[in-house]
Amino acid sequence: MASIMKGSSIFELQTFCLITGASRGLGRTIAIRFAERFPAGSVVVLMARNAKGLDQTKSASEVNNPAVRVRTVAVDLGAVDEDTLRQNLGKVVKELGVSAGDFQQACIVHNAATLGDVSKNVTQHVSTTDIRKYWDVNLTSVVALNSVFLDLFPQGKVQQRVVINISSICAIQPFRSWSLYCAGKAARSMLFRTMALEEPSIRTLNYSPGPIDTNMQLQARTETADPELKTLFYDMHENGRLLSTEESASKLTSLLEANSFENGADIDYYDIK
Repeated sequence: MASIMKGSSIFELQTFCLITGASRGLGRTIAIRFAERFPAGSVVVLMARNAKGLDQTKSASEVNNPAVRVRTVAVDLGAVDEDTLRQNLGKVVKELGVSAGDFQQACIVHNAATLGDVSKNVTQHVSTTDIRKYWDVNLTSVVALNSVFLDLFPQGKVQQRVVINISSICAIQPFRSWSLYCAGKAARSMLFRTMALEEPSIRTLNYSPGPIDTNMQLQARTETADPELKTLFYDMHENGRLLSTEESASKLTSLLEANSFENGADIDYYDIK
């Protein structure tokens, strides 16, 4: 079954929206921009490890649209199981006194991610503990949370379900010393492309936000082992060629307002005119 709402802005529908990695950076800006666009009665749930950062995002998100309720869930996605995820989301739903049938749309934005140890090449990664932790944060939790969320908002209870994965050029292009990050982003992209085939009624997007001036970029230009890549990131910062979170979030919202992309597509910031 084709996506039933293609061509109509996702921001027209009363929505329950979950955004991960929302305590800072791009996740914070996405939360603010989404909250100001959703209609009255919508709910935006912010998830990340940093409770203080989440509270700051919540305050900023509520300013422009007090008719949208914003809630926070402070949790380490690298240290949770499916029961913990269900309990955390269930607690928010119970506290708000809502159910799936109270919304026209359910939307999840998988933004949370870490760069990992970029001081090593592939053959230098030997700690199974560190490798497993990386996958737990960047892949395992994404798969589990996605399933838990969609189970909470089953087809038929809402008009539309939307899944947005914040991807990267690294999903398709290898970067020296960024092996775990590249592999994780490639896996997430393929995960959601597969879901788009299996579940065509779920509006699915992989969005690559471009090179953004965030803490992750700071880590990239200070810790990257490959000297050529490290210099590239340093020069981009020094020459003002990094994007702001506002620029990238604005492109994403425009893309979702038009809502005409192929389901499961990988779309880069620079693809959007």
